[in-house]
Amino acid sequence: MKRILLAAAVAASFLTPAAARAHFIFLVQKHHDGKDRVHVYFAEEAAPDNPELLKKLDGMVVKAVSAKGEAKAVDLKADENSLTSEVPAGTPFTTTTFQYGVMARNESNRYRLVYHAKSGPVLGDAAWKAVDTSKMVEVDLIAADTKDGKIELTVLWKGQPVPKSEVAAVIPGIGPKKAETDDQGKVVFEKGEPGLFSARARIIQEGKGEEGGKPYDSTRHYGTVSFSTASVSGTKELAPLTPAVTSLGGAIVGDSLYVYGGNLGSAHSYSNKGQSNTLRRLSLSGQSGWETVAEGPALQGLAVVAHGGKLYRVGGFTAKNDEGKPNDLESQASVACFDPAVGKWTDLPALPEARSSHDAAVLGDTLYVIGGWKLGGGEGDTQRGWHNTAWSLDLTAKKPEWKAVAKPPFERRALAVAAYDGKLYAIGGMQKEGGPTTKSSIFDPETNAWYEGPALVGDDGMTGFGASAFATGGKLYVSTSKGNLQRLSADGKKWEIARELPTARFFHRMLPVDDSRFVMVGGANMDSGKFEQVEIVSVTE
Repeated sequence: MKRILLAAAVAASFLTPAAARAHFIFLVQKHHDGKDRVHVYFAEEAAPDNPELLKKLDGMVVKAVSAKGEAKAVDLKADENSLTSEVPAGTPFTTTTFQYGVMARNESNRYRLVYHAKSGPVLGDAAWKAVDTSKMVEVDLIAADTKDGKIELTVLWKGQPVPKSEVAAVIPGIGPKKAETDDQGKVVFEKGEPGLFSARARIIQEGKGEEGGKPYDSTRHYGTVSFSTASVSGTKELAPLTPAVTSLGGAIVGDSLYVYGGNLGSAHSYSNKGQSNTLRRLSLSGQSGWETVAEGPALQGLAVVAHGGKLYRVGGFTAKNDEGKPNDLESQASVACFDPAVGKWTDLPALPEARSSHDAAVLGDTLYVIGGWKLGGGEGDTQRGWHNTAWSLDLTAKKPEWKAVAKPPFERRALAVAAYDGKLYAIGGMQKEGGPTTKSSIFDPETNAWYEGPALVGDDGMTGFGASAFATGGKLYVSTSKGNLQRLSADGKKWEIARELPTARFFHRMLPVDDSRFVMVGGANMDSGKFEQVEIVSVTE
């Protein structure tokens, strides 16, 4: 009879250089483009890796498992970073078992490699108890939340608990951790921050055999699971924004959401036909769909704010080149006001400097513009100048004029700017030197001085790149490309994860509907592309 060795018996191999380069199959379910999808990654963790490695999974079958436990194969297609497929709405699990083949380290170490992977619903979902996925994957990991706010995983082999099995987990906000199951096959991990939790376990099955003409002495089974640790409940979808855009401006006036401009094309593809020049409006009461209410210059990388029942459009850049031609991008200094009661734009004093990839916010009656750069046009877009200035404009003045404020202690673009507690917060962005950052800087108009603020929660600068920020309900929030909503702590000394968002966007707009809700519009994700869906998300303590 074949003999099963638990992962603990060979735990040392997790620490070898070869294991450090090992890859495992992870299934991750996401909601984007108004659809539920499963993504297949072949990597060290549940995230994109070299897409060329996905070719090694040829013939793999992924099944969508319904709440009734019924499994149906889905059609996988390759995208930029994964194999992916749409799954029926509300699918709690997806699973796969894939026989990779025979591996031979040497003549005395030949083994067959089999992967078992599963994605699950949010932690605490009833499907974790109701659906028996051990019928689909021989190595099964089942998740449950504990009374003290931790995660309990149970490792099963053919439906039976596996004691003393080493489990390697990647915990959001904490990182990699390892632990060993108890006599009931259970192991407990910290929950970490809201986000994607993934884990893997290994079981070795002794027994000689042959596959594809290659002999082996044992079979190594790797089981993986991934799921969200934070609920995305409290989300409502509005009419989709079609065509979808990124790098747009947006604001709310009354019960209407307005968006202007943006990039209609693919990432890093710019042309005069690929930029929007329309002002679109959506009633937040849901009584009608999107309508075009005005036109103007084609712009992206601009800022739009609301004040006194009107919209203010600031800067941005225009692509002067035709599609397929070398980039000819030129930042603009134009500023204009749109009055919904009149239905047309009125020009205001231009910015002292042409500017794009900046952000703006209104504090009191004053409009502030911070960050960005100047694209000077010309073939290939080689003329760039980063701004180290910031400007203010009194929107109530009879003859408004731009006034310089204290120079920021940074040069950043693709940042988020928000007014909160009598101050301006400049958050994240791309630095002139040093790449993307999670840093924040605070401007106090009373003293005309800048000082350093807390960094966003995140292990890399991309968390703050293309983020969006706004205050509501007496608190300041930031929506990040990592798909979490961060909130400034009461003492202003740190950022905290408020909740996980249904979509992970950057170059989008997050705007307050009321004291407890935001609307998310526009933007994109590196994995899934641009978002058409418009979401209202709730924030809670």
